[in-house]
Amino acid sequence: MGIDWSVIRAIAKRELGSYLGNPAGYVFLTLFIAATGAGAFLQPGFFARNLADLALLNKVMPAILMLFVPAVTMNVWAEERRRGTDELLLTMPVRDIEVVLGKYLGALGVYTIGLGFALAHVGVLAQLGDPDVGLMASTYLGYWLVGVAFVSVGLLASMFSGNATVAFIVGAVGCAGLVFAGTAPWASGIVGCGLIAGVATLIWVAVQGNTDSAGYVAVGAGVLALIVWLTGTFESFQDTFGLLGVDRHFYGFGEGIVRLGDVVYFVGIAVVLVYLCTFMLGRRHW
Repeated sequence: MGIDWSVIRAIAKRELGSYLGNPAGYVFLTLFIAATGAGAFLQPGFFARNLADLALLNKVMPAILMLFVPAVTMNVWAEERRRGTDELLLTMPVRDIEVVLGKYLGALGVYTIGLGFALAHVGVLAQLGDPDVGLMASTYLGYWLVGVAFVSVGLLASMFSGNATVAFIVGAVGCAGLVFAGTAPWASGIVGCGLIAGVATLIWVAVQGNTDSAGYVAVGAGVLALIVWLTGTFESFQDTFGLLGVDRHFYGFGEGIVRLGDVVYFVGIAVVLVYLCTFMLGRRHW
């Protein structure tokens, strides 16, 4: 039995309508445009550079998105619990992957709309100079792909908690790990320890069928990874996890270079985490 895309569209449309039908959605869009505008034009040196590009925004965009994207996704599952519609959704004749994809595409749609409004920055550049159309296209493609990955991180974080605030914090921490990995050896090491602890916890939950003692597993795996890192047992520990850094994969888009490997990196993160969401939903860990 194949995936029913009409179900996915219906769920995505419901999520999109729910977000945009709420004043908080427009607050998000306004703050997003303001934050990206400040990152693009209000940094020291913008006019001194005398270039019609978004190079200064590129430096801070991943950091902006690691806070704004989890704000979009934090209510994806928590809202279902608050309304009491989670059990109804799960008992409907739909597949888990259809529910997850619908919610993912709905959240990604909200982000895409926000990014569409942020195209106004290109209009400002056009008033100040002559921006390169190809460079702008690749830059915004990079922004969108970062969102593709971060939405999946936020979606998984939202699934682990019924509290929207906790879901936001967990999602922001997850996105921050991708942002800071590769920026410094210590950051890559911390990300590696966190990732190993998270994977060990997911395996434990999958095998046990519940979350009992999952916290102990996470701490134990994290401590073991820390020992491996600090003792140099695995010499390329930091370098390996540094490859997960967003900056090294996003940088090319800001330079007008679209590499297949970078596209695969962002899409691959989304595919893996959407699969994990589907798996967790199948286990009914709400």
